[in-house]
Amino acid sequence: MPKSLVLKQAYGPVVPVITTPLANGAIPVETMREHLKKIEAGWLRDRVNAADDSFYMDLKRAIDTPPEPSQTGAKRLKRQNRRQTAAKTLQFPFRQIAAAPMLLRRTLARTAGTDRCYFHGSHTQLDKPDRFAWLGTEDMSSIFLIHDAIPVDYPEFCSPGSAERHHRRLKTVSDRADLIIVNSAATEAAVSRYIRQQGWRVPRTQVVHLGVDGWFAPARIEASPKPQSPYFVCVGTIEPRKNLMFLFNVWRGLVERFGEATPKLVLVGRRGWENENIVDVLERSREIGPHLVEVADLSDLGLSALIRGARALLAPSLVEGFSLPVAEALALGTPVIASDIAVHREISEERAMLLGTVDGPAWVNAIAAIASPDGAIRDEWAGRASGYVPMSWERHVQQAMAAIGEVRAGRN
Repeated sequence: MPKSLVLKQAYGPVVPVITTPLANGAIPVETMREHLKKIEAGWLRDRVNAADDSFYMDLKRAIDTPPEPSQTGAKRLKRQNRRQTAAKTLQFPFRQIAAAPMLLRRTLARTAGTDRCYFHGSHTQLDKPDRFAWLGTEDMSSIFLIHDAIPVDYPEFCSPGSAERHHRRLKTVSDRADLIIVNSAATEAAVSRYIRQQGWRVPRTQVVHLGVDGWFAPARIEASPKPQSPYFVCVGTIEPRKNLMFLFNVWRGLVERFGEATPKLVLVGRRGWENENIVDVLERSREIGPHLVEVADLSDLGLSALIRGARALLAPSLVEGFSLPVAEALALGTPVIASDIAVHREISEERAMLLGTVDGPAWVNAIAAIASPDGAIRDEWAGRASGYVPMSWERHVQQAMAAIGEVRAGRN
């Protein structure tokens, strides 16, 4: 969680609202601020550089270890999931949970008639419209952040039931939103198109790109040790829409070309859903298994050091709402090879090498060229990336608040 998202009073008094399966309520702002600080500390793990993180150093050794021809499946590194840790250590006090509905009612009564708004920053509970019925009784603007329309546009890439849940989420937003904030123009087009197809009201929509954290800046990680062996990185949940089966076939082409000298492919992310074929390769492949490393729950600093040292970041996804790893890699000056889809064209600003989602020979040739020992092609694309200016979280908040301010002004 970026520091800029820790609750501040810069835009007026803030009341953190929780939407649970049982009730809506409010949590004291100091409690929420401490909660967010703990989450942020968990992602950063309070490291000065990646050498202080033993888990990152284990990953570095796994990359630098020569491939073992008899190895079956990828080298897999795991540690306790931070979400599981958070579930155990970041519970709100029971008394505050019990008192939350009353605190919300008192706050609404106290602020009646004032300039106020409600902001919902996730998809959580949006598929339960009754959780938001209270907004219809209050005179305030309602703003919702929507990340994508993937479950309704591409249900084959998601877990069973996801399409229907997202359908209900978008209906809730259509009914309640004065403003939808989306993370990309690609998401704006998809969400608006779907809502319009249903014959629903299309609220005003504002595009605000996601921010890149300050840890993804070259100066912040210069002291961090990087693997010496050539490797490529792919970041994201291990699921079908990431097009990993295609990427594995690309690696087969590289193994045919380079044999034991094939660079490592490091997959960073938790295992998701509908991914049985992908997991079969990760656990059983003898052909490319020795050249694969699977890792999850890196600290932000460890991830930034890993991307910085890679020959390139690979993003072969079939569809994305935003694609933060592409922005993070470009911010670090790391070359990017990505699928030629709308959101990658939007956020890469012609600084990434964009290739067809099923053009295997083109991907093999591009990766081989960037992995070349002479470094000429990598230097060319690193040079393109070096001019990239990412959205910061501070600017993200400023742009979002400017859009919210316009909506609030329109109601007055």
